[in-house]
Amino acid sequence: MSAVDDAVEVLNQANIAGIDDIYGNNLPQEAIDSTDKTVVLITDAANDPASFGNNDFWSLNQEIETQIWYSQTLDSDPETIEVSMMKSFTHQNWQVAAVRQRMLDPISKQLMNTFYFSRTKILKETF
Repeated sequence: MSAVDDAVEVLNQANIAGIDDIYGNNLPQEAIDSTDKTVVLITDAANDPASFGNNDFWSLNQEIETQIWYSQTLDSDPETIEVSMMKSFTHQNWQVAAVRQRMLDPISKQLMNTFYFSRTKILKETF
């Protein structure tokens, strides 16, 4: 599976209170238009070959970008959601690569934040 698919699965399985919808790669129009749900979008940030030897590589250094837009009617602390999200990834052998500061989305007027998570994926197949 791709890093995005794996990351979406991590968050779906975590079932974090306060996150309403999780999407990989793009948002459907209804999610873009909605300001009453907390929505997460996961996209690829890097997918670099690593562990070279014998004219080949054996792993991928992968990084994903995770953006979260909070519902305008959120009744919980965003930090609680963010810490739960970071713990969900670290418990599945991802590293927190970067966390940006919360800001107000200028279009939707929703509070938002961006995170980067990374992992090294060992390739088992030979191509």
